[in-house]
Amino acid sequence: MQAMDNTTTDPALAARVREAFIYTFPVHDLAQVRWQITQNPQNRNRVPVNGLLHYRRLLDHRARTVTQPNNDTLYSLSYLALHDGPMLLRLPDMGARYYSVALLDIFTNNFACLGNRTTGTQAAEFLLTGPDWSGDAPAGAQRIRCPSNDVWLLGRLLVDGEHDLPAVHALQDAIRLEPVGRPDAANSGLLQTVPDEADPARYLDLVNEVLGRNPVPEDERELVACFAEVGIRPGHRDAYADLAMPVQQAWRAMLPALRKELARTPGFGNGSESGPWQSGPDHLGNFGKDYTYRAHVSLIGLGALERAEAIYATCVNDAAGQRLDGARAYRLHIPAAMPVDAFWSLSMYEFAPDGRRFFTENPIGRYTIGDRTPGLQLNADGSIDLWLQHARPEPAREANWLPAPAGRFSLTLRYYHPREALLSRRFQQPAPEPIET
Repeated sequence: MQAMDNTTTDPALAARVREAFIYTFPVHDLAQVRWQITQNPQNRNRVPVNGLLHYRRLLDHRARTVTQPNNDTLYSLSYLALHDGPMLLRLPDMGARYYSVALLDIFTNNFACLGNRTTGTQAAEFLLTGPDWSGDAPAGAQRIRCPSNDVWLLGRLLVDGEHDLPAVHALQDAIRLEPVGRPDAANSGLLQTVPDEADPARYLDLVNEVLGRNPVPEDERELVACFAEVGIRPGHRDAYADLAMPVQQAWRAMLPALRKELARTPGFGNGSESGPWQSGPDHLGNFGKDYTYRAHVSLIGLGALERAEAIYATCVNDAAGQRLDGARAYRLHIPAAMPVDAFWSLSMYEFAPDGRRFFTENPIGRYTIGDRTPGLQLNADGSIDLWLQHARPEPAREANWLPAPAGRFSLTLRYYHPREALLSRRFQQPAPEPIET
C-alpha cells in the first residue's frame, strides 16, 4: 500500500480501481434495486424479502426502477434470501400463454430459466436452495441448487392488451412462494447498507456485504483477493475508511467517470452483425468472464434473459449512421415473417442522464408496437411500415406510429423464442430510414 501513496493518478492504482469497479458493479446495481424494492421506507409498495411482488399494470414512462423495461409482459418478482433454508416455488398451469421465470445470481447471470421453452406450461413445483443446503426436495418438486444465497426471481407473463389483464392477474395470484423448514422468511437476509451509488464508502460497504454473504465462484476468488488493496473485502465493513488516502482519492475521483464509461461501452456488437441493430454476444445473460459486458448490461438492461429465451436487438443509429433523434422522422420496415416462435415487439426509449433507458411520455400512451398490436396497417405482402417520430404524423400513418421523445432515442426489438435464423445471426432486420415529413 505504501507504494501507492505517491499520487492519486498512479496508473497502476487507477487500473486496479477500474477493474474492481467493473467486476463489482452488477453486484452493487442489483443489490441497490433489491434494497429499493424490499427495504426503502419511502417505497409504499415495498415487498418483504422472499415475498412476491406482482406488477398489475403494464409498465409505462413512470417506471424508473429497472432500465429498458418491456411493455409486453407483467412482471412478478422476488428477492430471495436462502441463507436460512430453501423456498418452494409453485407455478400454475399457464396454458398456451408465454411465460418465463428467470433466476439470477448476485452477478446477474441467469443460472436457470423456467417456462414454455424449458419446463413446459403445466403446473409445477421447484425447490430453490442455497449452494450449501443439504436435504431432500418435497415429493413432486424439482430441486434447483442456486449458486448464491441471494437470488433474483424475475417472472414475465405475456399480456394481450388491457382486456387480458384479469386473466394474467389470476395466474399471478396462483403463483406461490413458501419457506421450507423455517416458520418465517420475511426478515431473512435484509441488507444492512443503505445504498448511495455516488458515495464510494457506501459503494464498497454494499458490495462487500453482498460478497460476504454469498460464495464467490471458486475460479474468481484469487481475482477478488487482489481487489483487497482497493477496498473489495467480502464481509468487511468500513473498508473505505481503512484505505490509504491515495486509494480513497482515486475512488472518489474515478467513480462518476467510471459510471459514464459504462454507459458508453459498446456492449452489443460482437463483430458478426452488420448495420445498426446489435444484439450482443452469445453469452448475454450468462456472461462468463466478460466482466465489462456484464457491467454494461447491468446499467442499460438489468435482468436481460439469455439469448435462447429472448434476443434483444438495440439500435441507436439510422440507416445512414446518424444518431436517432425525435426531431427527425423515420420509417422502419418489419418483414412479414419474423423468425420467432413466441412473439416480437419494438420498444422506444429515451436516455436518462446516467445512460439508463426508459419509456418516453407521449400523447397516445404507446410505448411498444408488436405482432399483437391491434389496428396496425399491413402492406399487401404482410409486412409492416412503422413511423418513428416525435411530432404526430399525417392521419394515414397514425395507426403505425411509435412516438419518439423530442431528442435522442434508442430502439429495442425483442424476439421471444428466437428461431435459428436469429440465433445464427442470418436474419437482418432493416434499419430505420430517415424520411421527409
